[in-house]
This record gives sequence, structure tokens and C-alpha cells, in this order.
Amino acid sequence: MKKKLLVVILALTMLFVFSACGDDNTVTGSKGDTYTVQEGNIAVGIDGNEYEPYTITLNLERSGIGQNMEETFTAPPVAAIADGDQMADFFFDLGLEDHMAGFTRGACWSTVSNYPARDKVTKITEDGVNLRNASKEQIIATGCDFMMGWDSLFSDDNFSVQFCLDNNIVPYFPYCCSDSATFEDIYKDYEVLGHVFGCTERAEEKIQAMKDKLAEVRETLGEEVYKDPITVFVYDSGEDAPFTACQGVPGDMIKLAGGISIFDDINKGWATPSWEEVVARDPDVILILDYDYDTEAKTEFLKTNEFTSQLRAVKEGRIYSACCSDMQGSAGSAGTVEIMAKQFYPEKFN
Repeated sequence: MKKKLLVVILALTMLFVFSACGDDNTVTGSKGDTYTVQEGNIAVGIDGNEYEPYTITLNLERSGIGQNMEETFTAPPVAAIADGDQMADFFFDLGLEDHMAGFTRGACWSTVSNYPARDKVTKITEDGVNLRNASKEQIIATGCDFMMGWDSLFSDDNFSVQFCLDNNIVPYFPYCCSDSATFEDIYKDYEVLGHVFGCTERAEEKIQAMKDKLAEVRETLGEEVYKDPITVFVYDSGEDAPFTACQGVPGDMIKLAGGISIFDDINKGWATPSWEEVVARDPDVILILDYDYDTEAKTEFLKTNEFTSQLRAVKEGRIYSACCSDMQGSAGSAGTVEIMAKQFYPEKFN
């Protein structure tokens, strides 16, 4: 049974030091954010609607770090931080950069998106360094009240849930990070962020745009492709053994593009099988996950590695790439499905 902990965000006390703005209908937070007051309630300024209290579930049981908990927002966060381009792009896509205290690009960059906000929001660590490498003092110094990252970010080894709550930070574990997630969970994360930050209309527009893009891809490919998909070996990293995508969001994205991971039978989002297993499954194509424009180096490795050099996909030159951060679930995921589909079935898009 879930342990319910209803927390009325203490950031209201810490971050909203109200001051008059020369208008009885507005107040200004300590970070300069202006909100409209409607009948005693604060409404976020993004979509101009009165803010509705919203409760999220912290999925602690998913990664074995505790019992699920609930957090109730009575006002939007004003100082969010995001771990990596994958997470940050959710905020940039929703136009929430003015509600961010910082982000990290991490090791897995967004190599296709170009949000101007990326140069506007403070980087907590240097490029290539994940948020877990920041100190607790650095996190507290940002004044953040909302932190979005992978489950492991909130383990006892990094910034535990207790540390977050003790410092008035709400930790958010995206639904799309689950091993069993599908593209539907990306939509769910947009819905949650839309409610949390009071921009539900904008979130709905983004979701619909993604749905429209995927529908276009499906119509172009045709149903026969989905009945007999090509087999795909996803090469993320690793030389002694490959780290690869199996199920979860990356596996579902491959399916939406008309393929299927050769390790779809592994009940995980990611796994490290052996090179011998890759050879035995002899994929139709290889999909390299581009971290920081490193596709060329990874391609050269696959062409010279004793195991992969003789694969059919290598000999036929069917080595493609996709943005790593988008393959994990992000703002550009629908576009990346289209990119993969065009690579897998170029004749369909001529």
C-alpha cells in the first residue's frame, strides 16, 4: 500500500517573497517571476489560467529505493533543474526556461535539437558531466525546488529522496525512464509537467504534434512493414561487450519506425549481452546511438571489431544513427522515429 505524503510545497515560503508590482492583481516571486492573483490564488503566467493544485506520484518502488509517495503542488515550481539534455529538452520544448535554475547536458547530448534556451539557462556542470557529479552544496546553491532525472539520481549514492525533501526539492522520476515504458509514457510526462507548471494547453499541443508525426510515419510505411519488421542491433557503447537497447522507450521507438530490437526478448530497457549473441542474431541493420557526434568513431569500431566486422549489416553498409537523448524519451523522440524510418525504409519516403 502506498505511503502517502502530501507536501504543500515549502518553496512558497522560501521562493515566493511577495512584493507589490504596482498592480493589485499581480505579485512577484523572489526570482523575479510575476504571477496573477485571482481570488486569493496564484495563477501561473505561462498560459494565464488559475493554477490548479496537482498531485504526482514519486515512483520509488520502481527502482527499489522505497515506497511510492505523493507530492501535491499548490503553485508551480520556479527553479527547476534537469539532468541531461534528455530531461532539459522537455522544459525547453514547453517554454519553461524561465522556471529553471539550471541543467546539465550530461554525457548523452541532444545532437539534433537547437533550443536557444540551452544557451540561456545556467549549466550546473561542464558538458559531458552528469548531475550526479555535482555536490550537494552545488544543488542547494541553485535554490532549486524541482529536480528531474533518472531514478538512479535519487539513490542514496547521489541525491536521495530524503535529501531532496529536506531541502524543499521535489524529485521527479519521468515515466518514460521505466524499463516497461512506451511512447505513451512520453505523453504522460508532458501531461504531468503541463499540470505541474500550469501549461496544460501547451503540453497538449506538443503531444498532439508528436501523435500526428507518428501517424504520418505509420501511413507512409504501411501496415505490411509492421507485420514483418527489420531486425535492429542498437549500439550504444562498450567494446568488451555492447550496451544495447532492448525494450522500454527505445525498443518501442524502433517498433514505431518499422523495426524490432534483436534483443527484444530481454525484459529490460537496456542490457549488456555478448558480442557472440549479436553475431548469432545477425541483425538486418545497426543503429548507433549518437552521444556527442561520435557516430563516425563508433562506425569505425564496428567495421574493425572482430565480431561485428563480418555482420551482414556491416558488409551491406546498413549502419545508421539516432540521437541518444531522444532515443531515451524526450522532446525530439517523434522526429527521431521518423529519422529511423527513413533510414530503415528509404524507398518508402522517395
